[in-house]
Amino acid sequence: MKVKMKQINSHRKYKNLVEEDKLPFIIRILLSIFLVLLVIIMAIPMLNVVAVSLSTRANADSPGLILFPSPITFEGYSFIWKNFNLKHPFNNTLYISVVGTLLHVFMASLAGYVISKRDLPFRKQLTTFVMLTMAIPTELSMIGLYSINKQLGLINTYTALIVNGMIAGFSVFIMRNYFLSIPTSLEESAKLDGASEFRIFLSIYMRLSTSAVMTIGTLEFIRRWNNISIVVTLISDMDKWTLPVILKML
Repeated sequence: MKVKMKQINSHRKYKNLVEEDKLPFIIRILLSIFLVLLVIIMAIPMLNVVAVSLSTRANADSPGLILFPSPITFEGYSFIWKNFNLKHPFNNTLYISVVGTLLHVFMASLAGYVISKRDLPFRKQLTTFVMLTMAIPTELSMIGLYSINKQLGLINTYTALIVNGMIAGFSVFIMRNYFLSIPTSLEESAKLDGASEFRIFLSIYMRLSTSAVMTIGTLEFIRRWNNISIVVTLISDMDKWTLPVILKML
């Protein structure tokens, strides 16, 4: 009974902290208007690309901005799909992006959970090390990356594209900061109920970190889908190339 009351008080305390952080109504309205305008500005170039791809050749070659194609035609898509066999590269990209993103989110969350522990030895040093990895450009590690994958026998394998980049300092740092905002009283209550460390991680921290998980998951999926440099470095077999590499060739 005492444990349940402690959990209820912890939830109320967390709810009060969230409510105290709310901005004034006018400020929230202005921010919402600004974000809507920002989305519209960012969407216009993408709409133009989609509209041009659905336009006839004559309309596509005409100057000016096209947002609504007239007439709509899918001849360009059917021509590329039939003549360049994009189905296999598309499946490769989808498989690598989905599996790689799921593993990335899980590993980054685990690492962020560990270094968010306030009683962890050398916690500050580990956090600093994670931040330093974010300052190293990917291009500088390409030679070492190829050498390690060659020694492991991962060249020309899907495993190489999934494992490389499975964890990143940026994602770990986001999850670590989000986990620090969760009240420790929830963890203490769960431990009193006999929950294991892994159960606490899954049932409490991961459930309360949906927004952070969605953030790093979306960013990682986009990164893996658009990645070209890692693919051309580790994969020489054209049958295992991803869609962005094929489109770059076209």
